[in-house]
Amino acid sequence: MVFRRSLLCLAAVLCLVLCSCVPYEANAVSSMQKYSGTFYGAFDTIISLIGYAEKEETFNTAFAETQKLFEHYHRIYDAYNAYEGVNNLYAVNKYAGAGPVPAEPELIDLLLYMKELQPLLLDRVNVALGSVLSCWHEYRTIGEAVPPIEQLQALAEHCNYDDVIIDKDAGTVFFADPHLLLDVGAVAKGYACERAAEALLNGPMPSFIISAGGNVRCGLAPKDGRKHWGVGIQDPLSEPFLNKMLDVIYTHEMSVVTSGDYQRFYEVNGTRYHHIIDPDTLFPSDYMHSVTVLTQDSALADALSTCFFLLPYEKGRALADSLEGVEVYWVLEDGSIHFTDGMGALLQSQGASSLR
Repeated sequence: MVFRRSLLCLAAVLCLVLCSCVPYEANAVSSMQKYSGTFYGAFDTIISLIGYAEKEETFNTAFAETQKLFEHYHRIYDAYNAYEGVNNLYAVNKYAGAGPVPAEPELIDLLLYMKELQPLLLDRVNVALGSVLSCWHEYRTIGEAVPPIEQLQALAEHCNYDDVIIDKDAGTVFFADPHLLLDVGAVAKGYACERAAEALLNGPMPSFIISAGGNVRCGLAPKDGRKHWGVGIQDPLSEPFLNKMLDVIYTHEMSVVTSGDYQRFYEVNGTRYHHIIDPDTLFPSDYMHSVTVLTQDSALADALSTCFFLLPYEKGRALADSLEGVEVYWVLEDGSIHFTDGMGALLQSQGASSLR
């Protein structure tokens, strides 16, 4: 029997649990009001924006611009659909094997960013793994079987990121291996989220929080007397409709991104197969149920959450402890919970509060 848990449902739950409720201190910010809105379509998830502004018109303008930006980046990073007048990832995958093809500047910037990150990510997150990930996507969509290992191994012969030749000056991408495919799903939403946050921080509504599925980006502190936003860590072992939280992170001007085995999966013969694929085994990783990363940049948090998910805890902990400005919360396969010292200082369970 096949069972698919909808990412849409997960995103809806996350939108409901973003902000912890505390008493409103009217004297501190009497001119500010809280506004919120949601939209769906970009990156196939519900995206919500909460912000504090003096006028509803200010929020409405910021909301419209945020939605427009997310939709813009969705079109560029979409590997499955073409859009008129857009040299997006779909077009690059289709034509770059035959020669250099034009690509949108935002796509080139993301590909160069991921090339720079490769040493940090310990080769765990490879956007050139697209042929393998596409194969899993097709099997997951049908939901009746898993890809044969022989098929995956054959596809994995065409996943060398060094075969992606990027000419920033010319604005082109070329695949030295014509069978290579790109997939930027491990970082695209976080990258777009960070660009949206930059626009909001430089605009008239810098106090905000964006939720895009498992990606949360906080702006300045909420203008209601609190010093921090509260971001819930979902229990990956509970049913999504129960809204069960393991803990709450109190933070501002930071990003919180979670990768987990409960977001997108299907079952075959009683075995669950989620969507985060180990580049070594070519099958879903089985080290843990979820990893939550806190750092300022949402693109980095997105990439790191996948990286940590694909590492044994001991290696991931060593990496996390070596990185400045990065905190991590793990839920391992046996259900045990671990977190870095800096993360502990931000957790409700360890005494943290939105008021301090």
